[in-house]
Amino acid sequence: MQSSQGLHDIPQLWLDVTRLLTRIGRGALTGIDRVEVAYLEAALGVSAKFICRTTRGYLVFGDDGATALLEMACEAHRPLGRADWFSRLTLRGNKPRHKVEAALRKYAIARCGPRGLPKLLKAQGCEGITYVNVGHSNLSEATLSAFAARPNSDVVVMIHDLIPLTHPDYVADGLPEKFAGRIKRVRRYGNLIICNSAVTDADLATHWIGQDAPARIVAHLGVTPQPLSDLDREDGYFVMLGTMEARKNHALMVDAWDVMAAQMPLAEVPKLHIIGNSGWKVDRLMARLQAHPLLGDRIFLHGPLPDDAVQDHLARACALLFPSMAEGFGYPPLEAAMAGAVPICSNLAVYKETLGDCAVYVDSDDAYSWAETIRQHSRGTAVTPDLTKLTVPSWPEHFETVRSAIAQQRRKGRP
Repeated sequence: MQSSQGLHDIPQLWLDVTRLLTRIGRGALTGIDRVEVAYLEAALGVSAKFICRTTRGYLVFGDDGATALLEMACEAHRPLGRADWFSRLTLRGNKPRHKVEAALRKYAIARCGPRGLPKLLKAQGCEGITYVNVGHSNLSEATLSAFAARPNSDVVVMIHDLIPLTHPDYVADGLPEKFAGRIKRVRRYGNLIICNSAVTDADLATHWIGQDAPARIVAHLGVTPQPLSDLDREDGYFVMLGTMEARKNHALMVDAWDVMAAQMPLAEVPKLHIIGNSGWKVDRLMARLQAHPLLGDRIFLHGPLPDDAVQDHLARACALLFPSMAEGFGYPPLEAAMAGAVPICSNLAVYKETLGDCAVYVDSDDAYSWAETIRQHSRGTAVTPDLTKLTVPSWPEHFETVRSAIAQQRRKGRP
């Protein structure tokens, strides 16, 4: 469990955990999911309240409900139980979200319908509270306006990236418009915006240029050290880690493997292990992979894997390949470096910010450049960075930055 240092004295903390509720049963947790988990863990034992938007309104619970949600989100073996009679009657009883909602209702200390949040907050005597949302979910007019209207209260929101606005072609159809609405509401109702990187902060500043905007801080996300595996590292063993979506540029790596397969004996072609959920706009990529002659021999599709299995792959790998076209932070390269696998990344500013010299940067979207870099690392002829020099932030450091910013915002008063 994460340390609660930095969250213990945030005034009347209300943490939104809607994202976790909606993600259960949908595969491995994403980077944003894991951030919400870290905040939930840190908020346990500090007299916080937890709120989520359900399919029928809002639920509020304390540590017992938050602990139950955490176990359902992070322990795949825990059964979710049975949905309530209404969900079963409306043929939604098999959906994980409805099962989770049924399990959480018994922990509720308050609940209301979709329009009842202002009345619920008033009945709870909520003044001087701090509403924190770090999940990019439930940033609705109903939610944000209700909390913003409470006297002497603050609305604190984390923005992980602006990719739906800066790179709309890489996200699901319809998301740019929805995301633009969220950002507009955050600007209107937010008091403090937490940016996970200076890159995200700069993107947000550009988006809000010429407008009155909330205060912003940059607080790098915490990276939790994982136990190092005792498996032997293997030459020619490469890993890609993360949701398979167009932005992550898996197709470029398949191109690089095609280049190497055309230039090298098959036995010398490195092995590529692809780990992660299948996302959006990857139908052509998946069809290409399923029909690829190297699949099962030099290219392997693992789907989502539990953390210990991911660590085993990183322990074997000589490098992690991360040719992403856009990132707000990017956990996998940091985690790979901590596990001893060299991060080979596209030349994005955010990686220079978080990894510095502890990565290899490929300054091209050219499959031949990537193929040559991969080949050098496979043969052991590449100049590799000293990963022992990597400095990563801890969650207590992150929380202390956030706590200090909230305290400063309180001293200044709400705009």
